[in-house]
Parts: sequence; C-alpha cells; structure tokens
Amino acid sequence: MTKKPFFIVDGMGPDAVGLVGRIASPIAGARGNIVDLRQDVLHGLFTFHMVVDLTESQLDYDGFKVMLAEIGEATGLKIGVDAYTPAPRNPDKKNLLVILIGKDKPGIIASSAEMLGKYNANIEFAQTIGREDVFLMELLTDVSHTSIPVENLKRSIQKNMEAIHIKTIFQDEHVFIKRKRILLFNIASSFIARDIFDEIIEQTGLDPKQVASTFSGKSSLQQMQKAAEKLDGLSLDAVHDILQGIVPTPGSVELIQTLKVMGYKVALASTGFAFFTEYLRHRLNLDHAFGIPLAIDDDARTILGELQLDQLGSHDIDSVLTQLVHEEKVDQDDITILTDEGCPMAPGIRLTFDLDVLLSSFNQRILSPGNILGFLGSFGVPHFESK
Repeated sequence: MTKKPFFIVDGMGPDAVGLVGRIASPIAGARGNIVDLRQDVLHGLFTFHMVVDLTESQLDYDGFKVMLAEIGEATGLKIGVDAYTPAPRNPDKKNLLVILIGKDKPGIIASSAEMLGKYNANIEFAQTIGREDVFLMELLTDVSHTSIPVENLKRSIQKNMEAIHIKTIFQDEHVFIKRKRILLFNIASSFIARDIFDEIIEQTGLDPKQVASTFSGKSSLQQMQKAAEKLDGLSLDAVHDILQGIVPTPGSVELIQTLKVMGYKVALASTGFAFFTEYLRHRLNLDHAFGIPLAIDDDARTILGELQLDQLGSHDIDSVLTQLVHEEKVDQDDITILTDEGCPMAPGIRLTFDLDVLLSSFNQRILSPGNILGFLGSFGVPHFESK
C-alpha cells in the first residue's frame, strides 16, 4: 500500500501560552513538515487546523496518531487526524474579498453565505467578530466559476445586505494585501445607561427639574456648555479618580482587540468631553478619539467651565472625517461609521460605571451637586425627559 504523506490535523481545547510550539516541536522532531496552519482563539477556546507532510518522516499513519495522542494528553487538547490528498491550486483563480459591517443581528452569516452559494462563489476563508451589537465579517471568496458576472454578483450581495442594514465593501485587487480601513464609532448620546443615570440622581438627591433644565430642550452643544459650567473649578485629580472607575466591558475589549488584529483602525467620536474620550483612547488602545474640548487651567490643574469650540471636537463630524482622511491617508469610502442612532446603548464600546467612586466623592463633598450634573453630561448628551 502506497504511503500517503499528507495529513490534516485539527484540534481544540483551553487556551494556554506556547500551545503552537508544543504541537509543532514533536512533529518537527519526527521530520514532519507543517505546510499549512490556521489557528485562532475563540472565547478562550484554542482551535487549530494544519496540513502536515510526512514525506521525509519515518512515521506511518498509526505512528503519527500515537504521537498526536501524546501531544493531546500533554496539552489538554482534543486532536484528530485524517489522511489528506492536496488539490492542485488553480493558477487562474480569481478572488474577491467581501467585507460586511453593521449592527449585529441574527441571520447575517446565513444570508451572505446562501447568496454566494446561489451564484457558485466559493468561500475559502472567513473571519467574523460579533460583540456588543457590532458585526464585522471578511469573506475571501473564489469567484472563478460564478454563474453570473462578478459585477452582478456584487450588486446582488449589496442589495441583499442593504435589506438588513449591513454595509458591504469589496476588494478585487491584491486581496491578500488589505486596504487600510477605519471603523468610526459616532456616539451622539450618553454612555451612561438610563438606569445608572436615574440611580445617580436618586442617590445624590438632585432636583429632577434642575436636571431637566440642563439636559432637555436644547442643542447638544448648548447642553454640553451647561454641563461644562457645572464643572468649573473642579480638580483634575478628582476627575482622574472617577475615570478609573469606568471600565470597558469584556466584550468591548475583545471587539477592539480583534478589530485591530484584523488590521482595522478604530476611532471614537462622542458628544462627551475630551477628557473622557481621551481616557477611553488610552484604556482601549483606540487609534483616534474625539470629544468636546474643555478649557483647562494647567497651573491650578482645574477645569474651566467653558468649551473650546475653536478646537476640533466631535460636534463637527465632517471635520472628524476630514482629519481621519488626512492623518491616515485613506479615502472617505474607507471609513465606516457606526452610530448609536436607534440603539438603547452605544454599540461596540460599552462601559461599566463604579458608582461607589462617584458617590463617595459626593458624600465627602469633593463633588458638589453641580459637579454631579457636570459629570452626568461628561459622558455624552443624556436622553433625559422630566417626569
């Protein structure tokens, strides 16, 4: 019986540092050659697929299975193996990179896959992230044998995705060298959930009419100017302490990290103050963050109760886009904007607020009732209606 030198090996198990090396080293020691490898970590689950060439190895199929079983026992991985006959690559193959971006919802993957299958376009590689109401998927697709022209295929996919409010981007050329792309989260309302907002009002004894006069019936800039006035004279040290109690959710951290691994630049534009957006930029390693700038007394290290509208702020989204195009040297079409319009919470970047820090500062009179009002506006314009 002729020896089959190629094998497909796959496995999964709890993630740990050094797993790829602990799998690859014994194979290399037996003169096996890993010719293809796909590896990922999904929610702490390590997964891998590899093609191994044993042409130069003395191992047969049974011996290879024994080796892999030993690797599995040593690493805690469940590993399988099958003989594999490589298919020759088509030198005339034509690839199309399909990118889908939008607010997450059930059925996106099924709908796009069915559409591609309908017209005989073969998905060769797929990568998806869906966290905190945001969906992004990249599909490397072989369109060499599609039943309709590629331009018609694009239009069909785009129409299909538009029906579920998903933006479609295509890259025909140099699909293995992805263009620089930016995902811009444009958050027009507050990062504070309404129940947290109401809890702060109740615990600090704020007059709902006073809150309503600050955050109802005015433009965003007018509301933020009112909030800025409430922070006049507040120590930057107090601001710093409160910001440390604002923590991104695990889903937000995973989303941003995965987007960056996939090669995306991530930007945030918020109606919140710049000290808040700058904090998020550092905390989440965002590439850009735009907020409404406040005047600061650097010598006294205090906030001055006025906006600096001569500086770039997120109140002017066109200016934000212009700056991103200039700094990143991309076309505006390479920037995808995800907004919180119609969302009860900000998509993508979601936060937990440690009320103990804020309320303790209030109880110790580090923050006045007016300061609390200012902080309610610091994280974006609240959706507030007086009861």
